[in-house]
Amino acid sequence: MLSWGSMSVRISIRGLDARERSVLSDPNPAQRLCTLSLAGRPGQDSWICIIDAKGGYECPLVTSDGMPPLRNKNGTTDRRGVLKLDVPLAGTHATPPLAWQRRYPHVDGFILPWTRAGTLHRGLSFDQTGGARRSRGTCSRGSQQTVARAALRCVSDVQFDPCFAPAADWNHPGAIVACAYPGWTRFSRFVIARRS
Repeated sequence: MLSWGSMSVRISIRGLDARERSVLSDPNPAQRLCTLSLAGRPGQDSWICIIDAKGGYECPLVTSDGMPPLRNKNGTTDRRGVLKLDVPLAGTHATPPLAWQRRYPHVDGFILPWTRAGTLHRGLSFDQTGGARRSRGTCSRGSQQTVARAALRCVSDVQFDPCFAPAADWNHPGAIVACAYPGWTRFSRFVIARRS
């Protein structure tokens, strides 16, 4: 969350309510998750983030959907987005960066997949399972998942967010973009069917 800047934070292990599950991709209402709630200051509407299986946090940039105000602040992020607890927990320590964080450029937990030459970074690939490889539709600039300037939101019969294009001239039929999950090294292939 280096791009988020200084925020008030609440870290907890809890289940998500129905409103939070509707925004986050958490299908299991009974599951308790490590959550990170962020707001400019306590009492303001928050962003709710959950950690995924790859160690990346999913933090949709959606507060207008009725996310609860931040209460019981127990930490902050500094101007660089580095998290610090108000009261350190006994026996805990900062974790070293995960392998994907050391190896690939990333923003808000999403790997930026493309090299300057327009190829996927070594070790990254497209998912070859299911219908994701055949997704076609339109894309537009911006994302509800990351502040990365290069992020796109793509729509076919479902929405893919965020996606990343290999070059600046991405908005034409046949262009391929890579759609991501936080920390994942496999991407969904999305083909642009028509200009947006």
